[in-house]
Amino acid sequence: MNSGSFLVMNRFPEFGAAQRVLSEVSEADWVPTIPDGPYKSDGWRVIKIFEQGKPTAFAEKHPEIKRAIGYFECSIVKAMFYSMLPGAELHPHRDSSGTLELGLLRFHIPIETNPNVSFMVSKKRVPMKSGELWALNTSYLHAVENKGQTDRVHLVVEVEANEWCWSKLPKKNMKFYAHYAWFMMLVAGRAIRLALSDPKAVRNRLGIGKFIAKRLLRHRRNAA
Repeated sequence: MNSGSFLVMNRFPEFGAAQRVLSEVSEADWVPTIPDGPYKSDGWRVIKIFEQGKPTAFAEKHPEIKRAIGYFECSIVKAMFYSMLPGAELHPHRDSSGTLELGLLRFHIPIETNPNVSFMVSKKRVPMKSGELWALNTSYLHAVENKGQTDRVHLVVEVEANEWCWSKLPKKNMKFYAHYAWFMMLVAGRAIRLALSDPKAVRNRLGIGKFIAKRLLRHRRNAA
């Protein structure tokens, strides 16, 4: 993926299943949450479907959603219905989860949306429409704002990127490799600054480094 976001297909094959399950959701199922980057407002809610690679109680109660998640021929890290209420905003940011450079990828399927949702990736608007399947590499700068009057709900699936995932993405070009090199230097620079600012945490930083190294090795094998 060479720009941070990519339209995989115009119609997610299990969109109908995801729609039906969402229609069965009650207000009690939603849990308030804070997005994984800097945020400007509240108005964020989540229903966890898979967590740490395993289906949640909600998924067991709604087996049809497990069928929808089964479309993805790869290891599932987490999956959720992600709700953004009218007026909610998220500042431009990058994530470590869902980062292709570390062997992860995040898929988005808009279930309910409106024309006034502004989803920006690399400072360009990405018009995600209901039913589409999008891939998002969260190492790219991204932000979102719901300026509409209705809720925005996405089915978000984070996976370990394998050959199946790569087959859905555009071929890598020089822009991809340039971003890859830049992002890895950014990660290394942050790790060094953290270690220097907190010498007692060096052991933890080494643990993080080993984790990243394993991700990189797996990423290299899958991307070859």
